[in-house]
Formats: sequence, structure tokens, C-alpha cells
Amino acid sequence: MKNFLKLTYITLALSTLTFTACNKDDDEIDTEKPTIDISFAEAFPQNGSELHFGESFTLNIRLADNMELGAYSVNIHSNFDHHSHSTEEEEEHHHEEGEEHHHHEEGEGDGFFFTQDYTSPAGLKEYNVTNTIEIPAHAPDGDEYQGGDYHFMITVTDKAGFSVFKSVEIHIHDEHDEDHDHDEH
Repeated sequence: MKNFLKLTYITLALSTLTFTACNKDDDEIDTEKPTIDISFAEAFPQNGSELHFGESFTLNIRLADNMELGAYSVNIHSNFDHHSHSTEEEEEHHHEEGEEHHHHEEGEGDGFFFTQDYTSPAGLKEYNVTNTIEIPAHAPDGDEYQGGDYHFMITVTDKAGFSVFKSVEIHIHDEHDEDHDHDEH
């Protein structure tokens, strides 16, 4: 009987060690923020990208996290007052003398606003986002949107709750504006 108890304790101890070792990864604590990559050649939009009302574009960015991605959101809002966001190290705020400014002028329409939340596929550490975003030609009330400078912001949150955002300056113009080149995205 003594040998049986000894064998039972040894088996129980080994089972506990094996179980603990198998769950070690589950107990690991995430202490790193996720990342947003818009530095690759096909990434879109970039600082200075030109878009048009009444057209769509394909968002193309890479999200990554050391453990697991959670969700991401997209926000497009006017930058008529040329405000900045603290992470916009590369934002295109410089305007050369004589260069056209795309700011909002009174009475020219409403600023376009878009916000959408998305869930990243479960269990991924990396995700290539390729969402199509429609920029409507007119506001819901039928008024035209005001063309000019806008911010495109992406926020990503990992499963642990850490988040980071990136913002770039884009230009959105009327669909009939012939003065601006059209990006084919």
C-alpha cells in the first residue's frame, strides 16, 4: 500500500508539472503595444494621398502584435484647422510658399466624417488589412462635402487592451475636381 501511495504522489506531481508546463504560454503577460505598418510600397493611404468624393479606395495596411491582435478602427475627419495628433511624426504639415492649401472655406459644404470599428480575425499575430472604404459624394442631407485636408487615422488594440494609433494627412476632393490627380486605389 505504501508503494501505491508513493506511486500515486509521483504520478500526481508529474501530471501537475506537465500541466503547468503546457499552460506556461497561457500565463504569459502581454506588455507590448501592437504596431501599424504603412511603410511598405503597396500601403494605402500614405501622407498626401489624393482621394475623391463619390469613389472608394482600398485600405492596405499591416497590423502586428507580439501575442494576439484584437480590434482596429478607422477614422477620417477634416483637418480644416490644420490640427495635429501627437503621433504624426511624418505628417505632411509643411506647405511651401505659393503651394495650394486645401483648407475649408466658409459656406463650401460640410466636412466629411467616417468612423468604423472592425474585429481582427481571432488568434492572429499579424494581419494584412484590405478593406474597401466608400467616400460618398454627398452628405445624408444631400449637401456636398467640403474638399480639402483630412486626417486618416487607424487605431489597433491587442487582446490585452494595449492600443496605438497612426495618423496621416490625406486630401479629399470633389469627384469633378480636375485640378488634382486621381490615385488608382
